[in-house]
Amino acid sequence: MAHLPHISGTADEIRARVPAVLRAYTRTRDSVLRSGVADQHLKERCFAYLATGVDALELHSLDDRERAALEWAAAIAWDSDRAADALWSRLRALFTEPELVDLGCAIGFELGYQHWRRTIGLAARD
Repeated sequence: MAHLPHISGTADEIRARVPAVLRAYTRTRDSVLRSGVADQHLKERCFAYLATGVDALELHSLDDRERAALEWAAAIAWDSDRAADALWSRLRALFTEPELVDLGCAIGFELGYQHWRRTIGLAARD
């Protein structure tokens, strides 16, 4: 069943109703979600994983970095206990600390934005 928008407009039109919110989102989008030190392809893969709920971890074509990034996204989004020592050992072997900070923050922001979009009746992603 399709949901009707609870607040009319695009996500940016809705944010623009509070100019400081739109400015904060734009700053985060431009500095964390669309740029930064982590590989943008990995960020986009994690964002799509969060939006679709498709168990991308079952894909056999994932390289080690993609698999670790998606496992971390799952831990951040759905079960923090998944971020056990074994996952952290792999993350530290595959990513620099700045990449982990950038990727983790991007996943967290994107998760929040997707939840917000769904609650106001929009698709998780544009």
